Amino acid sequence: MIRVAVALSEEKVIGELVVEGHAGFGPKGLDIVCSAFTILLRTFVRTVEASTGVLWAVKEDGTDRFHLVMSGVSPDLTEQYRGWCEYLLRGLEDLARDEPRRVQIEYGSHSGRLFHGS
Repeated sequence: MIRVAVALSEEKVIGELVVEGHAGFGPKGLDIVCSAFTILLRTFVRTVEASTGVLWAVKEDGTDRFHLVMSGVSPDLTEQYRGWCEYLLRGLEDLARDEPRRVQIEYGSHSGRLFHGS
């Protein structure tokens, strides 16, 4: 099972995202649930990565776990970032609804704000 822990900031956008596990729907490289999940997450990460107005980091702990931490969003990107988060979370929620034995999402709170100066 893919487990996703989402910590929302005070503005209700992604402050932290932790992902671990595998869907187990099919053989590695042919698992359509993992593929759908990967496309959603990779597109979000690459969009954030291409932006110079979002401060972020990936924490590595030597495991297969993916841990993304957001620390700030510039005022001119707040609405874009909000949209990117909504797109990712809606896609992941749809996938979890369609495949509840393969994808699980848990929401929590991320202390602090990401939209500074807005």
